[in-house]
Amino acid sequence: MSTLETNQLDSFEQGKQAALAGEIDLARELLRPISNLNPFHPATYFLCYAESKNGSILNCDKYVLTFISRYPHHVGMRIISTMLNIAKGDIDQAEKDIKIALKYNPEHKRALKLFDQVKIMRIEKNAREAIEILDTSRSHPAFSRLSRSKAAKQLKKIKPLEDWDNNELQAKIAFFHNCSNIRHALKNFNSDLITSAVELGYCSWPKKLHKYVQGCNVLDVGCGFGGYAMGYLCAGANSYTGVDPAMVLDSRRVRNKRIRKWVNAPMSGQDIIDLIPDIDLHQCSTRDLVGVKTFDTVCLHNVTEHLLEIEDVFEDIAGLLTKGGKIIFLHHNFYGWSGHHMPPHNLSVLDENNPDHLKFCDWNHINIFQQLPHDHYLHTHLNRIRIDELRSLTRKYFNIDTWELQPSHDNIMQRLTPEIKTRAREEIPDITLDEMKTNVVFCVAYAK
Repeated sequence: MSTLETNQLDSFEQGKQAALAGEIDLARELLRPISNLNPFHPATYFLCYAESKNGSILNCDKYVLTFISRYPHHVGMRIISTMLNIAKGDIDQAEKDIKIALKYNPEHKRALKLFDQVKIMRIEKNAREAIEILDTSRSHPAFSRLSRSKAAKQLKKIKPLEDWDNNELQAKIAFFHNCSNIRHALKNFNSDLITSAVELGYCSWPKKLHKYVQGCNVLDVGCGFGGYAMGYLCAGANSYTGVDPAMVLDSRRVRNKRIRKWVNAPMSGQDIIDLIPDIDLHQCSTRDLVGVKTFDTVCLHNVTEHLLEIEDVFEDIAGLLTKGGKIIFLHHNFYGWSGHHMPPHNLSVLDENNPDHLKFCDWNHINIFQQLPHDHYLHTHLNRIRIDELRSLTRKYFNIDTWELQPSHDNIMQRLTPEIKTRAREEIPDITLDEMKTNVVFCVAYAK
């Protein structure tokens, strides 16, 4: 063996170990000269391996094709080639590479993960093309109804990812996949409104209710500005009606649930109901709808705690449900850590040097409630109903199917000291530990 070959061998072994250890600079220094001199040398693979682990996969572009031309069945380099083509946006070649890798090593874990990634990319590419047809057809009448129908049917066949509520493309896929009638879905589809619903955080609650709302005419009681409307359609609702006595239809001010701030939306409530046939918003109460219309599902998201005449509303809802219809509500428990609805709303923003925070936090609101003026928010906007009272009232008008007490996080529960429990019982002798632990109540109940 020549001196050059011996030196190359030493550099290769050191470079290989550097590549496997993630020491990218040393790997480049030792392996790049060998790869440039002989692109078929194993050093080329380990150099590319190091670059791929470093996130600089595009540096492999000059080596991969040459190496594969000599070793077409090299699983490791086929995987790197897949990653390279993903980075370059060449899904077709990425798909070919990963299939070859799996042909020669069907159980390779990294290859299997990449195969799933490429599969999702292929699906998303097809979905984007279908959505582009739907979006373009809004401004170009030349697109035939047949083209729109074909695009919608293609989307209907695609199953959205589990977290579609956090991804605008996946939410648009869900809109068609979950729909019961493609023709109606086409009339209601608006790409911008779905994007807005995802960005503002108004798809997560409807997604959780998917199995309860799919194929249903939904009434959203206490809907605010109607932010959940498009989210419910993405979850499969046939139609959405939102009611709230305080609704301002011509306002574009909406609450961004992701950043917990008020922002301007692209459209007002009135704009939305003028544009989307199966979305209806009313500035009214439930009593105004009784005898006018019925619904398959009635939803209340963090509304029940605000209903000062809650029994009247439940009686209305019982009259608004179809036979076999259901009421679903998430009730924010007044007797939990954040039941006061005042700052701090969660532990992450608690400032223990802020007297306004200390006034209400750590269940203090239970003890000071009676001392507050009668025009205070806790008197005027919260009914302070007990959990057992709420359950009894629900049973009076509906047959309960699901009743879940969802506790506050463990880091909050650690603050529930024996002293706090004793103090609360001084104000409410029969208050239970469950009442103080419970953050929200989730209920599904059916019409009697």
